[in-house]
Amino acid sequence: MKRFKKASYFFIAFSCLLSVVGFGCQGLSQSQKQATKPVNLEYWTVYDDVDALQKLINEYQVARPYLKVKLRQLRADEIYPRLLEALAEDRGPDIISVSTRSLGTYLSKLGPMPASVPDTIVRVESGTLGQTTTVVPQTQALPNLTSLDNEYVQTIKKDVVRGGQIYGLPLSLDTMAIFYNKDLLDRANIAEPPKTWDEFQADVKKITKYDKSTGAIIQSGAALGSGRTVPGSDDLLAILFKQSGVDMVDQGGKVVFNAAPQNNRETTAAMGVLNFYTDFANPTRDTYAWSDSLGAALDNFVAGKAGFFFGYSFNNAAIRARAPQLNFRIMPLLQLSPDHPVNVANYHIQSVLTKSKHQDAAWGLINFLTHSPATKEYLDQTGRPTAIRKFISDQQEKEDLKPFVSQLLVADNWYHGNNYEAAQRALNDMLSDWLQTPPDPNYATAWRQDILNRAAERINQTL
Repeated sequence: MKRFKKASYFFIAFSCLLSVVGFGCQGLSQSQKQATKPVNLEYWTVYDDVDALQKLINEYQVARPYLKVKLRQLRADEIYPRLLEALAEDRGPDIISVSTRSLGTYLSKLGPMPASVPDTIVRVESGTLGQTTTVVPQTQALPNLTSLDNEYVQTIKKDVVRGGQIYGLPLSLDTMAIFYNKDLLDRANIAEPPKTWDEFQADVKKITKYDKSTGAIIQSGAALGSGRTVPGSDDLLAILFKQSGVDMVDQGGKVVFNAAPQNNRETTAAMGVLNFYTDFANPTRDTYAWSDSLGAALDNFVAGKAGFFFGYSFNNAAIRARAPQLNFRIMPLLQLSPDHPVNVANYHIQSVLTKSKHQDAAWGLINFLTHSPATKEYLDQTGRPTAIRKFISDQQEKEDLKPFVSQLLVADNWYHGNNYEAAQRALNDMLSDWLQTPPDPNYATAWRQDILNRAAERINQTL
């Protein structure tokens, strides 16, 4: 019955009505009919935020009864293959969530954001003489380069702009923080979480436990040290490089962390970073706390078998859902120099396909979701960190968000190439190679330099 009443409401509004703008029972004018022609949008997202998005989309559609939006959630690893398949068949979404790391991959299929888009609001009111409808054409001004500078955190403009054009806007923005198991720290007689990397190393050694007969790790101090089973290892490497004064990439995006030493016996700062990181997965080091044989890092933390886990705010909800009794806390990422903090930005943007037949309507919806009061509503519903500066102070008052939000203004992205997955594989292979024993100790530095060079070359090929 409710559906029938709603359908009847809009039928009456569009058929026989007294218009306050003078169209009377003649119905809508040709221009009004054109402005309110049915528009169907398809929106693909990778996040599990479909309920919050659908709620806001429904709000947006109230004033636009001619607009219908089909929202679909896909896995991150399937969205691009599905898109290629759809485009080959001349179908597919109008709006798609794109990781900023993968923007280069998608770019040829996306349309740039215009300065403004036409929009039509339909108002239906009841009066003594019946229902009246007002069709109000308007223009939505969309964010420009100045808006990105003034309103969003600094990484946004660097990430979403290509050739002076904006290719999408974020709903939220994530940074890397440290999750720790409070019970494991207590049992290791660690009263407070570490404040420095030196303290972190010491705490990891206290928490880690080994099988006395085999030497295998049975409780990990930190899920850290390798690449394939540690999500975000590339981000943490970028952070450690930057903290140590090593540029991951130059201003043109080219990888430069492989700068050669002055002679074959000297080690570089980049080598020191890799030694520090991989020592947590190196059985010959006293900080040995992790092995790929343990499986996925997140699974170990959820099971209460790892003291520290490096992750993002979206991991928080997943951990609580999988292990509601787990006694864990979250702290901001440790810094080598607190006066010069650094972090990474991990997020998706909402973009429009060039093949969309309704690009203006798609950009109008994106603008509503990402750059209006509805954006705050979305953030409150999902508990995600903001990409917009004016919401930061409010979110810093929320315990679960504060560790991530406190790092937003210094977050940055290290990759702006065309194949992020290939770049990740190059770094994972570099870490695996680094954990091997040099074949000739007399040429260990040259051997490690070659590992750096190979990784850098492979990543540069993706730019």
